[in-house]
Amino acid sequence: MPHSQVRLSADEALNLVELAEKAARARTIPELAAAILQGLASLVTATVAVLFLQENPAEENSFFHLGLAADVEAAVKAACAERFHQGQAHSGLQTISVPLNPLATARLTLFPLQRQDSTVGLVGLALPEGNIPAAAPLVGRALYLISQSFNNLLDCLEKDKQIANLNAYLNVSSMIAQVLDLRDVLEAVLYFSMEAMSAEAASVLLLDYGKENLRFYSVEGPAKPVLLTATFPADQGLAGCVLQSQQSEVINDVQNDPRFYGKIDKDSGFQTRNMIVIPLTAGEEKIGVLEVLNKVRGEPFTEEERLLLQSIAEEIAFAIRNSKLFEVVVKSYCKQRQGLNTCKGCKRPLGSWTPCVKYREEAGLLT
Repeated sequence: MPHSQVRLSADEALNLVELAEKAARARTIPELAAAILQGLASLVTATVAVLFLQENPAEENSFFHLGLAADVEAAVKAACAERFHQGQAHSGLQTISVPLNPLATARLTLFPLQRQDSTVGLVGLALPEGNIPAAAPLVGRALYLISQSFNNLLDCLEKDKQIANLNAYLNVSSMIAQVLDLRDVLEAVLYFSMEAMSAEAASVLLLDYGKENLRFYSVEGPAKPVLLTATFPADQGLAGCVLQSQQSEVINDVQNDPRFYGKIDKDSGFQTRNMIVIPLTAGEEKIGVLEVLNKVRGEPFTEEERLLLQSIAEEIAFAIRNSKLFEVVVKSYCKQRQGLNTCKGCKRPLGSWTPCVKYREEAGLLT
């Protein structure tokens, strides 16, 4: 029966209005999930209610429930995910058997959750067998009413994330332009990368002057003391493959990837689960790679996160190349002609050389 033709009692109509109002007020996915599950459970007297989302743009959690025991949550989530990814979620109403607790099972009636023309999740309700025919149109009407709130919230969260990513990029770009010490820049960039990606570790690996080996130049994370002295062949491992191909990658099952160079994990004691690897290239020159490792809580890295890191990789690469050029200038011009090992006390800076100008500004020598 079409939604517009569903006949409602006064109590049902009131419950639907309250559900739609609570959904419209939600500002986060957990708030919206709570409104949906509590409202639907009350509307059709369901003993268990679950919400499975294909993906959650703003939160790590994509599964919410009401009335499930904690020790069966993972099994019910897995059952919903399997049914969704089999494509059966698109076929409409269906039921699955799930553990209600370690001693009992329940039949969940699954309803597709729509966003525009696609199915983005499942709502599951434990209904008495005889109530399903009467409850199904009512639940369908409820989901139809709250779909606009759901779509609006997801749109807002996606826009908020895009704005946050843009701000993060601008902050890193500004930092690279202003900070003089390369190691300070890379330390800040790695902390930013770990925070933005919710990762356990990050590192910058640079090619040596012979272009034969990669060495860990800057590292943040538990393996830092070991990795800062580590090197390996530039054509080995996931880092070497990305450096050679010049194509960034998300690898969410590192241990089963045949390209993985396991010696670094063995020597450091750090176990890599998943990672994003970005090539660092200044113009046509291969500089090294940026790595972010191990998403917290075992979640996978996403393509959106890869694109954010890739957006700052070129600036990092040019900062590294400029730093190397500056080292050459210091060694040739400053040390040989002026007898200086540092910029301190310099009386003859190169007027057209940007690092010289920056150092003089830092020292207050320019007005």
